[in-house]
Amino acid sequence: MRTFLCFALLFPCFIFSQKIQLKKDKLLFNEKEVGILKSPYRDHFEFYDLNNEKVFDLDLKGVTLAKEEFMYYLDMKSADGKTTQIPYEILITSFKPDRIIAHQLAVKYKLFNEQGFDKNELETFFNTPRENLADKYLQIKANSIAGEGEKKSKLDNIRRLYNPRLGSQGEIFINNGSYPAKLIGYAKSYNCVGFNSGPCLEVRDLDGVKVGTLYQSSKGIKKYDVETYDNNKFTMDATRSYAQSDYAFVNEFIVNLFLEGYTLEHQAYYKNHEQQQAKVNDAINRSINLYDVPGYLVEKSGKKTEGMITIWFEMLDTERTGQKLPEGGADKFGQRVTLKKQLPGMRSMATKIYDADSGIHFCVSPNGSEECYYGLDVKGEFMKKMQNYGSLYGNNSYFYRLIAKENKIMLLQDPVETQKYVIKTDLQPKGQMLDNRSNYKLSEKLAEYLKDCKVVYETLKKESFDLKNEENLRSIISEYDKCKK
Repeated sequence: MRTFLCFALLFPCFIFSQKIQLKKDKLLFNEKEVGILKSPYRDHFEFYDLNNEKVFDLDLKGVTLAKEEFMYYLDMKSADGKTTQIPYEILITSFKPDRIIAHQLAVKYKLFNEQGFDKNELETFFNTPRENLADKYLQIKANSIAGEGEKKSKLDNIRRLYNPRLGSQGEIFINNGSYPAKLIGYAKSYNCVGFNSGPCLEVRDLDGVKVGTLYQSSKGIKKYDVETYDNNKFTMDATRSYAQSDYAFVNEFIVNLFLEGYTLEHQAYYKNHEQQQAKVNDAINRSINLYDVPGYLVEKSGKKTEGMITIWFEMLDTERTGQKLPEGGADKFGQRVTLKKQLPGMRSMATKIYDADSGIHFCVSPNGSEECYYGLDVKGEFMKKMQNYGSLYGNNSYFYRLIAKENKIMLLQDPVETQKYVIKTDLQPKGQMLDNRSNYKLSEKLAEYLKDCKVVYETLKKESFDLKNEENLRSIISEYDKCKK
């Protein structure tokens, strides 16, 4: 039973202010004698007070799950015959089980202190209902044995079905009913003795993807840590210790990879492709982009064409970073719209692309209500224009969503950066962007833009409007429209 002692140093240590010591059979708490601890035979411990009256005794018991795996508990009995069981916990670094047990009972359960044994704590402790750890650990052992048996059966089945084996150059072959043997990947072995933290064994598939990497484990003999290409981690319980030239060990590793679902060949490529496609589909569903949405497009001449409309307003954020537009380089999103229409007497669709600077607008009804977008160049947007010019890209016209329209003026909104609005009159080729600048600066710019209406111009000059408020902007275009009638 004392074989557990060699593992005591592997457990984390906790720093406590209480100092529990044993000097011969004397029990000391912060160097003060508080009781007596006797161990008349192996794994049995008896606690007495200073009057040499027994307070309780206990037995250290355990269940062996597998090689080097144990589950220990304390089977305790009070002086008046009450019994209970608690897990055995190593809270200090020590090779002496009696000191470990005394420390646990004092620090975690507070059964004694500098004044000796605490009768109230003892009464509460022995009256507290607890599960039967002997039955619990035996059930865990039974489940473990059953699980190991099931796992062995699965491994044997994989060996029988695939018969994996190694070629002279590290090739991995299987025979799953096909002849000659089928190549599914490659294995490479390393010297990983001692405290080498590098890999012992690597397995790559036919695309060169490092599917599984095996390392030495600190969890026990013949146990190995495995990491896979998709960040999965598991422990391999080997039947033999690793040796660099041991082909049988490599075969066992391959069989364990199969058991975990890694079958090599091109599996990783297709799985990565599926995962990436799933990310793309998710990004598409979250984006405001339009993909083949029914609608119509009106050219500058007034010609109206119905069809399927596609436009990318923002990047596809497959990794959910929150980034919608390029941080560097030209911003081409929201500049081009594609219209597909059915040609009479033909099965194929005719496709035509329109730029935002062509003077067109288009409308769609993705949610039942019509939304229209107008292609415009704007005054303002200095940083975006500099970004485009820096990339030798001079197109600064984009499609903006219509919010409100009067006879001679429109209010629009950036579909991505929705805090930005645009006011556009029929008298000027460009719209006025109301971006992130202060209200004071925006009021000056908007007053100048709408100076052909004296009332609006003077109002914007004199009064302080919140030009980031949509209702205020609606009122401004309404006043401008009245002025121009």
